[in-house]
Amino acid sequence: MRRPVILLPPSKGKALGGRGRPYARTIARGPLAAHRRELLAAAVASAGERDDAVLARRCGVATSDASDARRTLRGLADAPTMPAHQRYTGVVHGNAGLATVDPAGVGADVRIVSALLGLVALDEPVPAYRLEFTATLPGLAGSSTGSVATFWRDRLAEELCRAAVGARVWDLLPAEHARMWPAGLRDELDVIGVRFVRPDGRAANAARTKVAKGLLTALLLARPRTTVAGLLRLAADEPLGPGWTLTAEDGAEGEEGPVVTATFAG
Repeated sequence: MRRPVILLPPSKGKALGGRGRPYARTIARGPLAAHRRELLAAAVASAGERDDAVLARRCGVATSDASDARRTLRGLADAPTMPAHQRYTGVVHGNAGLATVDPAGVGADVRIVSALLGLVALDEPVPAYRLEFTATLPGLAGSSTGSVATFWRDRLAEELCRAAVGARVWDLLPAEHARMWPAGLRDELDVIGVRFVRPDGRAANAARTKVAKGLLTALLLARPRTTVAGLLRLAADEPLGPGWTLTAEDGAEGEEGPVVTATFAG
């Protein structure tokens, strides 16, 4: 079996600057290059949006920060890059310890679902950007609605298969980023969904979930060949923090594959 795949969301928090080549010059080749160029062109064009509130929602910032977001969008093509594992600095990525790993030597293939780049490996160059996966970009080619999520869902199937066929896939994506799965593709892969809930089944506190998701990722990186049963044994000593317990079951109706549930009862 190939090394397992761990799917993570991006983070709003990103390191600034970078010493890598300008972003537009990093996407000349690769299976997603054409799609990334399309998205980049639409993102840069969207900086011309006159309504600050609309642009702020698109970038996931407060309206008072719309001017900064506009400058970031306009300058994306020439923005310096750094590897993804160093660029994303959010709670999930920090608790997973991704900034300090060697992408070439890590035991799992960590992929980040990005509104700008689609599916990103840890060593790929990423600019500092602000764009929501739920955003719409009016100039986005090939999408009647301009939906970023729809754009990538229609274009990521081949890349997902390339990364995941023959590997176990740990899906730690929140609902908005899970939209990138093309219909039926999960049926063809060994995908284990992970959800974070309260005892009543509703979503757990977002801040606690991010910490637990990062720690669970660190656990999977330390034991990349573990099974679901093995993960439950590893989690018995509360590596996700006090109050969290892990259980597993077959997917509910409409879900594919097993589901690991992290429940916070603290």
